[in-house]
Amino acid sequence: MKPAQLDRRQLMLAAGLAAVGAGAQAGANPGSRPLTLGTPADPQLLRIAFGSCAKQSKPQPIWAAVRAARPELFLFLGDNLYADARDADTLRQRYAEFRRVEALQSFRRDVPHLAIWDDHDFGDDDVGGEYPLKALSQQLFCDEWGEAPDSPRRTRPGIYEAYRIERAGRSVQVLMLDLRFNRTALVADPALKQGYAAMYAKSKLGGGAMKGWYLPNLDPAATLLGEAQWAWLAERLAEPADVRILCSSVQLAAEGTGWEGWSNFPLERQRLVDLIREKRAEGVVVVSGDMHYADLSRWDTPACYPLWDLTSSGLTEVWDIPTPNSRRVSEVFAGVNFGLVDIDFAGPSPSLTLSIRDVKGDTRLQQRLSLDQLRFPKA
Repeated sequence: MKPAQLDRRQLMLAAGLAAVGAGAQAGANPGSRPLTLGTPADPQLLRIAFGSCAKQSKPQPIWAAVRAARPELFLFLGDNLYADARDADTLRQRYAEFRRVEALQSFRRDVPHLAIWDDHDFGDDDVGGEYPLKALSQQLFCDEWGEAPDSPRRTRPGIYEAYRIERAGRSVQVLMLDLRFNRTALVADPALKQGYAAMYAKSKLGGGAMKGWYLPNLDPAATLLGEAQWAWLAERLAEPADVRILCSSVQLAAEGTGWEGWSNFPLERQRLVDLIREKRAEGVVVVSGDMHYADLSRWDTPACYPLWDLTSSGLTEVWDIPTPNSRRVSEVFAGVNFGLVDIDFAGPSPSLTLSIRDVKGDTRLQQRLSLDQLRFPKA
């Protein structure tokens, strides 16, 4: 399979990654890759868009709205296509279908972008490290998303990677996590899983929240990232950065949904907070996907600043039944959508604006944060 063709703008992005080319194998965990995004319209601003859940068999008009927002970078957060493949031929065929979605591929040709995967493009619904075709999936992913032959993403246990953008004398780190390749199988309540039709009908008719059937796994051996990725992440969080965009294919902060998310692995989620504290890694904001709706969650933890998690999903897929989330601080937008992270470095107090826009480009959710709100409490 040949990688997708790249035009001038994507080649510019690739050139910005060249520093890790031949030397990438020198260490197991080379530092964050430098990104070159071209000359910005305003050197004090940086706009990054993101989204998830785009089924290749459906129309994708959302790309016109994303393009009109003029992001300098787009982050694909997973379910970028729906493979749902249990054999190698199907997995390859789904990528061929993905390449025929012209609105998407035109956008990819014009706008620099980065990608991680979630379950449906990794392999199949809700799968993790047990997926038997994961080595092939890693190869096809790296081919499609233009990874060089010597890219660490081809040989690591997973497609996780980190990038660095320099702007206005500041540094923005983009941390792309892999929550599939090493993940322990989920624990489910079999009674709830068997009663899906009844759960759906009750919530749809009664208007109540529909909680899923997954349960927290408290086994200390259970993992979401895998030890190699944890070691890599510890090194990346030790790097200096003013803003860190943590890209998670599933929700990090949401609590009580019963569906997929970090809440299914509470020890792993706490490990992440502990690591952020240990490395004194300030400026972390989370962008996530998966849920087929958009919302904003806030997680307050002791001796740390709040972790904000903006979920954008989906680019085609919409789930119009609410799910419980005790950390939700916004309305739920159940419509086709994409997310934006706007960083403004002007003035003495830089700021971030997190927002969700719909297929018309209208803003549906918005939260402004000062970088001072993403700092550790003073002793």
